[in-house]
Amino acid sequence: MGGLVSTPLLVGGAVGAYEATSRSETIESVEGKAVDRDGEITQTTLGKIDDEFGGDGDEFTYLSATSDLLNNLGRTVGEQVRVTRGDDEVAVYTIASELSGEDTDIAGNARSRARLDLNNSNWEDIGDCRQVCPRPETSVPLNDNDEVAVTVDPMVVNPDMNVQEAQESGDYVEVSEQTGSDIIVLSPHGGDIQPHTGEQAETVVDELNGNIDHWGTRGYRNGSGAFVSWYVPSYSMSTASYPELEAVSENEYEYAIAFHGTCDPTIQIGGQAPQSFRKEVRDAINEVLKGTDLNAVLGTDEYRVDGDKTLANRLTTSCGIWIGQDEESREQYGTEIANAVAGVLETRL
Repeated sequence: MGGLVSTPLLVGGAVGAYEATSRSETIESVEGKAVDRDGEITQTTLGKIDDEFGGDGDEFTYLSATSDLLNNLGRTVGEQVRVTRGDDEVAVYTIASELSGEDTDIAGNARSRARLDLNNSNWEDIGDCRQVCPRPETSVPLNDNDEVAVTVDPMVVNPDMNVQEAQESGDYVEVSEQTGSDIIVLSPHGGDIQPHTGEQAETVVDELNGNIDHWGTRGYRNGSGAFVSWYVPSYSMSTASYPELEAVSENEYEYAIAFHGTCDPTIQIGGQAPQSFRKEVRDAINEVLKGTDLNAVLGTDEYRVDGDKTLANRLTTSCGIWIGQDEESREQYGTEIANAVAGVLETRL
């Protein structure tokens, strides 16, 4: 890692001391591998690889890194990092795999690298038309270079900002409220990442008088591009990278409802919840949408979203619901949809 420059991670405005005695207390086992969580912000270069990371449609959110860099960051494969280029190009990535035998410490394909050149990027809608649109074109000046100077930070969400401050400065934060309820509503991509989903979750909380739990993120970018900068698929979100998510993950919820954005004009009701409960949510939404051109259906195929890694399914013991909506549905009827969901949950309080 010749030439690698590191600076201690800032915690609460103070620089943490790099002491062996304190660092030893941060070492934990992650999937059988020792990881030192006292990570450091690291300056390095972002390389280019052809690997498409499995081609699951979300490969633009992945990077690969060497074990040396991961050790320096206090991160491991499957967790997130924040990567910054210059003064205002920033994105959050999931580490998909370890690099070996490479000349660079961290690397991505052309699509993932293009996320760090949004000021020079045009947009295109490609992929499976679920959560992966829009994305930047790969023909950006950054991709003319094999290596690009970047800063890699193990801090993903900014702990020193509230939502208003993040909106003003174009940053990424967590929101969370724990009440001891066995119901949680989720907005993993709030703010301008998937617009109106955050407001929907907050509407459900308000309608139920604050008697349920809530977790989400809020991401913003001055101008446009918050989705491309901050989007992390909910099935990839690691509790090691989102402290408030780790906190709510310690609870056992009976019901978890997550609001998401899609590019499909049909409102999809997925998740591991029993079909009877998904039907109840679908019917409640369709009731408030009578007289419109919109329709909610039970998700099938890719919209079934019944995998164990999907966030709504991870946080519940029995009833996880994933609600996917296109932007027009969220913008025009987001409040009505949220009120319908609140009505269903009210009978479970």
